[in-house]
Amino acid sequence: MISTGIVNWALMCLLAVVLMLSLLTAAFRGARTYRRHRRERIAAPVRGLLLELLCAAEDEQDELLDRLARIEKRTWAALEPTVAAMVGKVSGRARTALVRLYEVRGAADDAVADLGSRSAARRGRAAHVLGQLAHRPAAPALCRLLDDRDREVRLAAARTLGRTGDPVAVPHLLRSLCGPRTVPPNLVTASLTSLGLDAWPGVAAGLRDPEPLVRAVAIEALGVTGAISRAPEVARALREDTDLEVRIRAARALGRLGMPDGLPPLRASIRPGRPVALRIVAAGALGNLGAVAATGPLTELLDDPDPHVAGTAARALLRLGPAGESALREAADGRPEAPATAQARAALAEAAVGRSRHDVLGEVAL
Repeated sequence: MISTGIVNWALMCLLAVVLMLSLLTAAFRGARTYRRHRRERIAAPVRGLLLELLCAAEDEQDELLDRLARIEKRTWAALEPTVAAMVGKVSGRARTALVRLYEVRGAADDAVADLGSRSAARRGRAAHVLGQLAHRPAAPALCRLLDDRDREVRLAAARTLGRTGDPVAVPHLLRSLCGPRTVPPNLVTASLTSLGLDAWPGVAAGLRDPEPLVRAVAIEALGVTGAISRAPEVARALREDTDLEVRIRAARALGRLGMPDGLPPLRASIRPGRPVALRIVAAGALGNLGAVAATGPLTELLDDPDPHVAGTAARALLRLGPAGESALREAADGRPEAPATAQARAALAEAAVGRSRHDVLGEVAL
């Protein structure tokens, strides 16, 4: 049996450890609070200048910028977190003034230098600041951080690259989807879509990548950005790609792009025998495409044995306008026990409820 003395000694040790952890936690919190108050105290004398700069007319900003540019380094270090927070919250003339303040202080160059810091926290903060400034010259250095050992740094670099507007980032962002150190696909897609028209050729080149995930993300980005000039390449992916997820995203993208190139491969994708998930997405895309020529193929799907395919086809017909609605009404007049009749009636009823709700909201607004 364990003696009472040993038990008491163990309890005392446990209490000592708990007490020590509590004291350490309190010390850390106290130190953090002290640093915050100290920073606020140092920045207080120049915070008024910063507010004046935000409210100043364009011809009055130069003098205020000059005064803020000449403040000592310690004061700027205390004020800079406030400036960084404001850059992301203001727009127009005020944002331009803050970006100019960073430039005259040389803070953007300092942030670029910090991208090579040994501290992950400094690398991440530097990437965040450069993103707030949309500092395009930093793009090459940020591309290297997509392979950073710290996950949070990789995420910060990916977000910032989307804000720089430099298409040089496209192949690096696509490459970051695979390998031992990756960036999540949704973040890569968001960054690619933020880069604008100049990025489209590089994104389209991703359709030829051997990795299915890269092809899928490239197609998603082209669809979201409305890259209509790339519709033929997306249509080719729907016809020929060997990966189902890539074909599904290609079908969805073609619906978003709304180009005639999408009609033939989408019609082929809804045929019986194709994967159900692909047929559902392709049926919805045909409705988004708005092509009257899709009325017949979608009407045939109302009798499909898979209710999800049939239901999607019915709702897609509604989006085709008068031709699609006419086809639904004709199907609704069929045999009551027929699946197509039930699907058509359900879609028409759903549309009627939606219109009624819209009318009621319109009356309330008036």
